[in-house]
Amino acid sequence: MKKVFWLPLLAAVTLTTVVACSDDDTPGDPEGTVMLNMLDEDNGKTLLATSGIYIDNGYNFVTGDDCRLFSAGKVGGLGSISPESFDNPAPRIAVQAGYGYFAVRPRALCSFPSGALALPIDGSVDYLRFYVVSPLAQGDKIVGAAVKYSIEDPRTYGLPAFDSTVLTFHRATYDDERLTLTLPTSDFEYDFNDYGRVFECTREGRKLHFRLVEYPDLGRYALWIRVRESYTRVYVEVCD
Repeated sequence: MKKVFWLPLLAAVTLTTVVACSDDDTPGDPEGTVMLNMLDEDNGKTLLATSGIYIDNGYNFVTGDDCRLFSAGKVGGLGSISPESFDNPAPRIAVQAGYGYFAVRPRALCSFPSGALALPIDGSVDYLRFYVVSPLAQGDKIVGAAVKYSIEDPRTYGLPAFDSTVLTFHRATYDDERLTLTLPTSDFEYDFNDYGRVFECTREGRKLHFRLVEYPDLGRYALWIRVRESYTRVYVEVCD
C-alpha cells in the first residue's frame, strides 16, 4: 500500500509559471504524480511532501539531517529520473528548470562492503523523486518553483524476494552437496562473509556457488545481495 503524504497549505498569492510547460499530462509522468507550487523561504517556505526539503532565498533546494538529497541532472521529465546510487548526497542543490532530483531517508539505507548504499525491496521504505517544471513568479519576482514529484518503491531488478529461502542444504549429506544461486545480472554485490567458516561461496558471472565446508548447525544463514540502489536479504538453509 502506498504511504499517504500530507502536503502543506500554500500561501494565498497570485503565482504564474515563467515557462508554460506544467501540464500534468506530460508523457512519462508515473502514476501518482503530484504537482506542487513550492514557495521559497521568503514567500511561504513550502515543504516538499514530508521530506523537509524547501527552497531557500538563494534558489536552492535545502534539506536537513533527516533526508539525503541528490541531483539527477537534466532529464526529460519526472519519469526519466532513475537513481542508480545513493553515494553522493548534497545538503543543498540549485533549483533548475528541466532538472531532476531524488531524496531518501538515510536511516533506510544499508551499507555494503564496497561502501555502496542501497534500499531494501521489502516494501518497508520508499524514496522521493522530483522534477522542476519552471520557476514561479509573483509579478516580476521569482518566488519559487513549480515541481512534480512522486513517491517510489525501490526497483527489484529481478532479485529474489526479501526474506525468501533460496537454497537448502541437507546436513546428512553436507559434504556431497554443491548448490548454485543464479541471479538476474552479473552486476551485483553480495555479503556472506559472516559464514566463511561454514560455507565456501564462489562467484562466476551471474552465479553464486555454495559448498558446506564443515558440519553445520541447523538453521537459516542470511545472504545480502545488492543490484545498483536496491538490495534483498535472502537465506541459505541447512536442514536435516
